[in-house]
Formats: sequence, C-alpha cells, structure tokens
Amino acid sequence: MKKNFLRMLVVAFMLVYSAAASYAQRNSSIDEINRGWTGRPISGVQNGNILTLLTAFNKTWRTVPATELLAHPVTNTDDPDAYSIVVDRPNGYVSIQELGDDGEALSACVWKRTNGHKLFAVVYTRYRGVFPNTAIYLYDYDQSKGKLTPEQSELSRFKPSFGEAYGVDAVNVKLPQHGKDVVVSEYIMGWGLSITHTYVWDGMKPKLSKIEIPSYGMMENKYNNEYQFENKIRFTKYELRDFDEDNIPELWLSNENDEYQAIFSLANGKVRMLASTYYKTHFMFYPGVIGCAGGCGTGCFSATYTVLNNSLPLYSLTDMQSWDYQKDDMVSTYYKNEKQISSSEGTHLIESYGKPLDITPSMRRLRP
Repeated sequence: MKKNFLRMLVVAFMLVYSAAASYAQRNSSIDEINRGWTGRPISGVQNGNILTLLTAFNKTWRTVPATELLAHPVTNTDDPDAYSIVVDRPNGYVSIQELGDDGEALSACVWKRTNGHKLFAVVYTRYRGVFPNTAIYLYDYDQSKGKLTPEQSELSRFKPSFGEAYGVDAVNVKLPQHGKDVVVSEYIMGWGLSITHTYVWDGMKPKLSKIEIPSYGMMENKYNNEYQFENKIRFTKYELRDFDEDNIPELWLSNENDEYQAIFSLANGKVRMLASTYYKTHFMFYPGVIGCAGGCGTGCFSATYTVLNNSLPLYSLTDMQSWDYQKDDMVSTYYKNEKQISSSEGTHLIESYGKPLDITPSMRRLRP
C-alpha cells in the first residue's frame, strides 16, 4: 500500500514538474506580458550587463526574438533570410528584427540612474503586415539585491491618441543605441504620416519633452492667415477625433483658453482646414458635419456647415442671417460652395443634418 502511494506521489510530482518545464519553454504573447509583467519582479540577476538583463527577462517572459538573439548574440545585419541583429554591449543596447511581414522584433537598452541603480527597458513588437503592435516594459535594477522591479511611467503607459488603427495600436518605439532619447511614433490611418513623441533622459527616467505633428507649421499659418490677428495664435493642445466615422481621424487644435480653435483634415497627407473659430464664434457638430457660427457684425449672424466624406469636405453651406428692418425679422440667405441657393434648399439641407451633437474634446498637450 505504501509502495503504491509512493509510486503515485512520484508520478504526480513528475507530471507537475513536466508541466512546469513545458510552461517555462512556452513563448509569451504580448497580451500575456501586458497583463502580468507589473506584478512579477525578477530576482537572481547577477549584474547589469545588457545580455544578462535580457536573459533574466526572457526566463520570465520567453519570446521568440529574445531567444534567437541570446542564442546568437553577435551583430548580423546582412543576412536577408533570417534576423537582423545588433548587439552593442558597451552602449547597453541590443535589437533583433525578423525580416519579412508578420514577424516579430525586440530591442532592449539600459541607462545608469542617478541613485546608483539602472533602468532596463524592453520593447517587444509583433507585426501584422507592415503595422506594428508594440509594448514597452521598464524595470529598476538594484544590483545590491540582484533584482529587477517592474516600474510604470508615462512612457510605459503610452497610448495612441486615436486608439486602434488597422486592428492594432500602430506604434513604434525606438530605444537609443546612441544618446539617451526614446522616440515614439504613432501612425495615423489615412494620413500617411505619424505623430512623434520624444522622451528625454532626466537622470532617472525618460520624460516627455516634445510632440511633433506633421505639417503643424502649415496648419498654424493657415489659421493665422484666415484671421489676420495682430498677434500670432499658437495652439497648445490637440485631439484626434473621427467626425465622419471613416476610421481616419481629423485633428482638432486649440489654444490654452480654448478661444481660438481649428479642425483640420490630413487625409492622404494633405492639409485642409475644415472649420475654425475665434473668441466671437463657436463650433457646432452634427453626424459627419462640422459647423461654426457667430456674429458677423451689427444685426448679422453667420453659420457655416462643412459636410465630410472620407475625411474630405464634400461641400460647405453658409447660412447668412441679417436683420430686415422692413420685416422686423432675421432673414437667411444660403450659399452652397459660395453660390447662392434657394431658401427652401438651404433649409432642407440643414434639416437633413439631424440633431446636433454635444461633443467635449479630451485634449492632449502639444508642449508638455
């Protein structure tokens, strides 16, 4: 009886051990790492060498690219049929790129912190076609304890301004092989352009320093040329919002106190100002329609509606209202694409836009 019990105990132990070993060899997906990395510190790390740190990470969160790099830790960027590998031990940087579509990539680097510790970063990317799904993991390394402790920051928490595009968060994170800056690029569907976020090293962590929106200077000039203010207006905030729900967002810019605003289309990389306001006017929103309205002088009121189709202006409608002293009432004159149309047509078009939408933007800073 005792022998049978011991035999069963040994078999059970071997099954558990086998399952554990099998799990240890299983590769971790980005989703699995994202869910669990902050709750799993890594112990027994002997030194702060970049390959030692990556080995410790890969034992906890095994990935194909890290395993391949650690098996061949030598720079090789010339083999077109396998992986492009960079191993720069003096600068504390490694990277591996699987060539071809639907591959994976991984990079890692380490910085020296002012408190005597080190900050270790891993960027893991899974491609779907040419579009990257990327996550970044940061750890504090305390050599006195031989421990990697997960550390969240504004960099590791980065989320795209417009959520998912192409079914993934289309973000690329470039860790520094030379220098200390981290550059995050978010690709915007339909723009053919990306918004760039640069994080500079402050001695302890990368800190957001600047955000660069493509063609921003052109947009600022278009707005200022429209109004010819005495002092040039500078926008300080932005939001990406898909007003016509075609999966291509428009860019909403605002100054600090929201008195001066503009909405632009960047479809196909071309800048178009769809609507704008200043301190005497305001935006109006309908499904697929951006409007602006306000006073245009004594006894004068104007409202302009821009109807969108695939992020481009389909047409604009202007309702110019002026006071008729003989009728003792406001009278509307309608213009479609700057050509006058009948009152019945103008009224019908406005009614076709449906009920107005209550939209409050959630702006991000342009200049941290």
